[in-house]
Amino acid sequence: MFDPESFERLVEPPRGTPRQVDWAAVESRMGMALPMDYKWLIGRYGLGCFGDFLYIFCPESSRQGLDLEHQHERTGWALRYLAERGHSLPRSPGDLLSFGRSENGDVMYWIVDHGGDSSQWKVALGEPRGPLWEEFDGGAVEWLEAVLSKQVRMNIFPKDFPRRTVRFRAV
Repeated sequence: MFDPESFERLVEPPRGTPRQVDWAAVESRMGMALPMDYKWLIGRYGLGCFGDFLYIFCPESSRQGLDLEHQHERTGWALRYLAERGHSLPRSPGDLLSFGRSENGDVMYWIVDHGGDSSQWKVALGEPRGPLWEEFDGGAVEWLEAVLSKQVRMNIFPKDFPRRTVRFRAV
């Protein structure tokens, strides 16, 4: 379960005005409601990098490489391309919605339940040039906290990640 105070103890939030996003417009364009924990994360931390390794895509970003909607289109196309060519994916491309990436190009996805509550979406992690996929039975912020606190180890990530102290760097 997502706990904002626990997450803020682990990673100090940036100072300043929280990021303002027109969530109704973003969700209308994407055709789906996004998870509340993700909205909290973007509102509290904004566009940036956790532990000098993990970037969370942000709606309405001027950086296409970190823009949620642009990356959703890009990764969706790539997943469909792979599926059409017989590559094994853990889920249907339409059930995966990218929400971030690592410095190494690994992509973090929500496993979308199209008929259900977005707060119940789980996380999948896929390596960019290989067959390894891992899943986490929880939401994006819960997953991020578990990884950054070393409660969960993702085999796709380098063995030395995360370091002892995890910081957020705005970009």
